[in-house]
Amino acid sequence: MQPAHRHQKSSGRPFIRLVVAPAVLVLLLVFSACGVKAPPVAPDARPPIVASIGHLLEDGQLTLHWTVTAGSSLPQSLALYRSRSPLAEKPCDGCPLVFKPLRTIPADGLAQGTVTFILEPGYHYGFKMTATDANGLTGPDSQTIIFEY
Repeated sequence: MQPAHRHQKSSGRPFIRLVVAPAVLVLLLVFSACGVKAPPVAPDARPPIVASIGHLLEDGQLTLHWTVTAGSSLPQSLALYRSRSPLAEKPCDGCPLVFKPLRTIPADGLAQGTVTFILEPGYHYGFKMTATDANGLTGPDSQTIIFEY
């Protein structure tokens, strides 16, 4: 005679232990993992800007003066650009001026300054500047000063 088998109701515990519990753990790990929780934000990197530029011309001596608005840091240097064409050549209407670097001026964090030099007579002149911070970030061109001497 065969022994009688007992039939027990399945309580579902092996299913919970083998399927549901690992799935819950995986979901917890995925949704609570450390790391970036928001979209990345760009650093506050704004270049210094030459806010104003002016000039004084006396006896062939040009003095340029400027004011710089700091971006996220103060300027370390300023680049001065010059456009020059002979007065005998009438500039065409609407043609852009051709600027060439004239000199780099140390700013050392100063928000304003001046530079003086001698001009050669008989030319159309244009000057503009840019400011650069310690990280090499350069601001936009300043306004352009145009005159004849």
